[in-house]
Amino acid sequence: MSNRTERYQKLCLEESLSRIYQYPIACKELSFILRGAYANLPKPLQSLVFQHTLTAIRLLPEMQTGSAVAAAHFLLQSAEAAFPKQKKSLVVTEFKQAKVAHKRRSKAHREEKGPSQLPQDVLVHIFCLLDLQSLISAGLVCRSWTLAANDNHLWELQYTIFFGRSNNSSRTKTQWSGKSVNKDYTFWEENVITRTDIDWKETFKRAYGGDIAGIAT
Repeated sequence: MSNRTERYQKLCLEESLSRIYQYPIACKELSFILRGAYANLPKPLQSLVFQHTLTAIRLLPEMQTGSAVAAAHFLLQSAEAAFPKQKKSLVVTEFKQAKVAHKRRSKAHREEKGPSQLPQDVLVHIFCLLDLQSLISAGLVCRSWTLAANDNHLWELQYTIFFGRSNNSSRTKTQWSGKSVNKDYTFWEENVITRTDIDWKETFKRAYGGDIAGIAT
């Protein structure tokens, strides 16, 4: 396995794409890779990036947040700029099908839950204002609130409030060498990229050293 492939796999993008609240981050990581490094990657790694791009597009119907849809659009634009004609055509076709499926699922979800149901990204934004006890209590209300209350960024915020900034912070240094996307993001040079493989709720639990469910009672 090449050094670049090994480092790419350490990003855990495929696993992150399947998690609702890590999906936007993983899509953006793929987008930056496509825009800044894809053309210079070895063929096996190009194939892996292409497969992960298709996976991201196909998972779009399962995502419930506006940020996920926006990230998927950004990924599509990056794919159109990076992939050769045949691969680009396949990605565009998959995206159109995924958008139709997403709209149908969103409509069915709204009809099932009723007009009072807030979008997931709105709930997450509201929950970021809660203290730990209130956040845990909110997560016990219903399935929709449970999903929002388990947002990875909310628990990173709680970790920072309780224990300070961790060495496992969601932005971490990684060694790469290559082409710059823009002045703020260089994928293959030493740069700052987003870690998508840290489960901050579990990290908080380990640091807290107790049953956090009891905090809500």
